[in-house]
Amino acid sequence: MPRLWIAPLSLLCCAVAFGQASEYNEIYKNPEGKLFSRKPNAFLVEVTRTRKPGKALDVGMGQGRNSIYLARRGWDVTGFDASDEGVRIARVEAARLRVKLSARVATFDEFDFGENAWDLIVLTYVPAKEIAPKIVRALKPGGAVVIEDRHRDTRRVWPEGGLFADNELLTLFPGLRVLRYEDFSEVPDWQAEGLQERLVHLIAEKPGVPEPGCLWKGKLVQERGDVCWDHAVRFRCVDAGWVFTHEGCK
Repeated sequence: MPRLWIAPLSLLCCAVAFGQASEYNEIYKNPEGKLFSRKPNAFLVEVTRTRKPGKALDVGMGQGRNSIYLARRGWDVTGFDASDEGVRIARVEAARLRVKLSARVATFDEFDFGENAWDLIVLTYVPAKEIAPKIVRALKPGGAVVIEDRHRDTRRVWPEGGLFADNELLTLFPGLRVLRYEDFSEVPDWQAEGLQERLVHLIAEKPGVPEPGCLWKGKLVQERGDVCWDHAVRFRCVDAGWVFTHEGCK
């Protein structure tokens, strides 16, 4: 990762520990605005490649690297951050690229996440634990949350660096279906020192409302409907799917 400018350690520690908008404003105002990567998160890019674009929310959007990536690929994106300087940079870049982006200045407490509102919610290096219940409510059925952050072990190499214990991220969103989880070592894209850290990331999906009926050889069979298999075994469609009826086929 290019290192065009490195903030004093005291400044970075304060920003990480307290997440104050004033601290991040100073970081984002560095000469090129490139203390942190301006590229989209690689895990987000990978797991959204085959998802149909819809309404996306970027929580703690910073300078808009993930928001703008999604907007350029057809997503209807809203992002928010407590740093007015980060939001300003995101708006300028979106205007330069001529992409639609709703970028707002707000804290986690101020922003209204809504209910059944989003097809995708992005949480990269933000305090996800505090807002996890809001995330579950805010996802639409079939919507997904994508999260990447540091394992607690990273405190061995970076002050205040770690959040999640072993497998803790897997328990953060009860009721969601985990599609993928990884615990690995890498230089994170939200860091300027080039340090190898232990990271975790996950994509989890809110279960959708199942369509009524059952499928049999590609055709829809309504509930309570019967089919025969091999002219000998009868199955019946119920709310949970196909069941064996113990009845023969005429």
